[in-house]
Amino acid sequence: MFLLDRLIYATNRPDEIDRIVTQERGYTCVATGQSFPGIATRLYPLAGGGFLEVAYIEDESRVPESESGLALQAFIQKHQEGYYTLVLETDDINHVEKVLQQEDYPIHFTGTTQVALPSGEQMMMRMIGTYDHLPWFIQYEKSTTPRPGYPQAAIIRTTSLVADVHLLEKLIGFSATMGQYLDMKTGFLPLANASLRFESADSYGFSYFEPKGLLLDDTKYV
Repeated sequence: MFLLDRLIYATNRPDEIDRIVTQERGYTCVATGQSFPGIATRLYPLAGGGFLEVAYIEDESRVPESESGLALQAFIQKHQEGYYTLVLETDDINHVEKVLQQEDYPIHFTGTTQVALPSGEQMMMRMIGTYDHLPWFIQYEKSTTPRPGYPQAAIIRTTSLVADVHLLEKLIGFSATMGQYLDMKTGFLPLANASLRFESADSYGFSYFEPKGLLLDDTKYV
């Protein structure tokens, strides 16, 4: 089983992003916290399941304490803001590791750590990732119950569409539905609470689509 767990949006203007997603799009911030030293987060549930996580630098002096914090800071310095990464939940992270090994992809682990859910519940989790333009995968000690039926999609924009679709097909266990829209090639794979959409592009990136349209894609600096 694979679900949309979260999309992380990095920004240096969290209050303005909060205004957009709450006042203009109807989301609610249900939790705040810190993902890495110096990096603060605000969590907004997505209607179909999963979360939008807005991340920003709260204490620049502490960012160098972690490689992950430095990577997010570098992203903000380069892009000013945008979707930083996509996380998919799985109930079999060992399967993900096996497929990445078979396909000869680099593997990055976070180890087993304890996290606080928005409800306040403490839960153990593990994460595994590969190239930056592909999702991270997370397994909680207790799997999330999916809420199917809401038309939402996580979007991967990629310069290597064929290879990326092939890998995710092996991971998820379904064949992608391929298509073409104008000059853009597309692919679709089902998740338990969303669809995973691939779009051929000139550069890598992530996005999120719901019935009201793309979320935050039109808020970037000109």
